[in-house]
Amino acid sequence: MIYRVIFKDKPKELVFRSLVKDFFRDNPDEDIATVSIEKGKPKRSNAQNRLYWSWVSIIAEEVGYTKTQMHLILADRFLDKIEFTTKKGKEIIQIPSTRDLNVMQFVDYLYEIEDMFEGSGEWNIRLPRGEDYQLAVYGNAQTTPTEIR
Repeated sequence: MIYRVIFKDKPKELVFRSLVKDFFRDNPDEDIATVSIEKGKPKRSNAQNRLYWSWVSIIAEEVGYTKTQMHLILADRFLDKIEFTTKKGKEIIQIPSTRDLNVMQFVDYLYEIEDMFEGSGEWNIRLPRGEDYQLAVYGNAQTTPTEIR
């Protein structure tokens, strides 16, 4: 399933155009699709997921971890831990799943990763910023960073 976020007070044409384009690109044997609109905030988008895992792969290769290890390292570094005490008194501290982040939380997470590996100069790892970056961060493929930030 492919998701896009639409806002009442923003243009929708590009959002729907990219939704249809991505669906038929990912499902070339399909001749028909159904679009459904739900109220509320969705989980991270497919573009965010694709961008995130491509970045994780690049970073993992550069620093010498597996993709899974790098995913856990990033989540541990940037996400607030889930902490509580069980009824029997045991302390639980766990890294939350990135699957539970909504679209805007995931954008913030991507910015943190981007800043750590490109912005700080410590790592200086070049991360791609193609159409998935535009869709993941700005919600469309036509918006440039200077228009939003």
